[in-house]
Parts: sequence; C-alpha cells; structure tokens
Amino acid sequence: MGMIASFFRVSPKALQVLKANPDEAADLIFEMEEIEELELDIDKSWHGIYFLLSGVADLDEPADGHIGRAVLGGHELGEDYGYGPLRYFEPDEVADIYNELKEISPDEFASRFDPKKLSDHGIYPMHKKWSEDDKAYLVENYDFLLRYYETAANNNEGMLMLIQ
Repeated sequence: MGMIASFFRVSPKALQVLKANPDEAADLIFEMEEIEELELDIDKSWHGIYFLLSGVADLDEPADGHIGRAVLGGHELGEDYGYGPLRYFEPDEVADIYNELKEISPDEFASRFDPKKLSDHGIYPMHKKWSEDDKAYLVENYDFLLRYYETAANNNEGMLMLIQ
C-alpha cells in the first residue's frame, strides 16, 4: 500500500477539540463528519512535492521556512501511527504557509521536475526509477495541495496532516 499523505481542513473549534484529546485525535478525524468530508489525499506524491518545494531529500533534516512545512511540518498530536503522529497547523500558520506556497505556481513547480535528481536522491515512491512520465502526477497533486491551502487560508481554518 505505501505511505499516503492526507490533509484535513478544520475549524478552529474542531482543532481545539482535537488538541484537548491528543490520544484520540487520529481516530476522531474519521468520526467527525465535518472533518472527514474535507479530506485531501495526495497519495504517495508527498515526498516528491516536498523535495521539489524545498530541495531537501532527507526527511530527518526538515527544510527551513514554511515551504517545507507545507508537507512535513506542523505540531505533533497524539501517538505515532506508523509513519509518525497526526500533525496540525493553527489557522495563522496555514495562512503563512499559503502566502509562501502561492509564490510557486504549478508551472514553476513543474519546471523544478528533474527525474534524474529525484532518482539520485531516492525520493519516495519511485526511489531510483523516476521518469518524465511521473511529472504530471506530482504537478497535479501539488496543484490540489496549493488550492487546498488557499481555501483553508481564506476560511481561517487550521489543518491536520497524517501519513499512513
């Protein structure tokens, strides 16, 4: 199956409920109808998007600034679900991240795609087998993520992220 990243837009009130119940937070996101309906699944593209945004391949060395945090940042919430705990962003952090992300259009993002670099750095999920055919997959998921952050920022929402 692999590691799939999901994002969830949340109201400030729902975020406070989750933060007050950290051990149940990951379970609650699938029980709270308002959250589950707002899920964005970027599949296995998360590491490729992270790398093309930040230039950082090593997941143990987070990128500086909001750009890297867009995919692999946030505050830990609850237990480890195999690939780390649920993570969250406050509404003001979502707005800050979006303000930086919007400077990188999907076309600019696409121009950063280099299958050799992705392969050389062993970027998940293709590891050493990236090809030009994979470009559309990353660009499409980046565009979804960019629009998702835009909506959350415009609605003053927080955000959750879970890799599972």
